[in-house]
Amino acid sequence: MPPVRTVVIQVEACEVALLVGYRAGNGEAEQTLLARATSQPKSRGLAALRDALAQRALGPLTLSVDGAPLVPTSVQAKVGLEADGARAMVAVLVTYSLPPGSSLSLTTTDARSTRISWADRDSGRVEIATAPTQGRWFAGVASMLLNLRPSSGGSACGVHH
Repeated sequence: MPPVRTVVIQVEACEVALLVGYRAGNGEAEQTLLARATSQPKSRGLAALRDALAQRALGPLTLSVDGAPLVPTSVQAKVGLEADGARAMVAVLVTYSLPPGSSLSLTTTDARSTRISWADRDSGRVEIATAPTQGRWFAGVASMLLNLRPSSGGSACGVHH
């Protein structure tokens, strides 16, 4: 079975969050991944598996505003197994500050195993009229482009209390 990557883009007034679910495929790539994790000291094995899966989950993805790649402000990952224990999977939550700009783009170099959805939960940053339908899955696409409106957060976006 091939790997599966599911990406949800959540657009907020001052930031963007990507929730990336990744289930490794089975075969040679899966065996290499598991071999790397099991070759670690026992206390480090699960963390090595989590890190390797997170790297595979995020590796082909680039999030950018007006062509400039964004740098994550935080990354959190949780690892697990399918219900039958057959394949390893990871959920990765990545947040980015959303700078001013006119377009937000998510691209992948692995469109075959990636599906993308997005949401703007009342932040008003996305031009809804020109955007693909929210909450719908787009499979096999190499990119998702969302036209942005100026932030209504103004200077509050850079202020943390």
